Amino acid sequence: MPEANNEFQRFYQNLIDIGFGEEMIAHCVLLQKEGRNRELLLTLQNSRRDLLERIHTEQKKLDRLDYLVNWLNKKEAKQP
Repeated sequence: MPEANNEFQRFYQNLIDIGFGEEMIAHCVLLQKEGRNRELLLTLQNSRRDLLERIHTEQKKLDRLDYLVNWLNKKEAKQP
């Protein structure tokens, strides 16, 4: 059953690529192996929500940094 093995390997590699730690990976693998797909889906959705919140927080920081850079560039341009 090589196809099922490849499917699991892709699943496992995706968990690693997402950046999950060993404990979270083990939890997801257990849920998947036990066929607890609803719990696995909820776990992944919660992780997605948390990641998106971190992205938004970092985007706000980037926006503020851009504001300061633009402000200083305009100030610099006005100087003789």
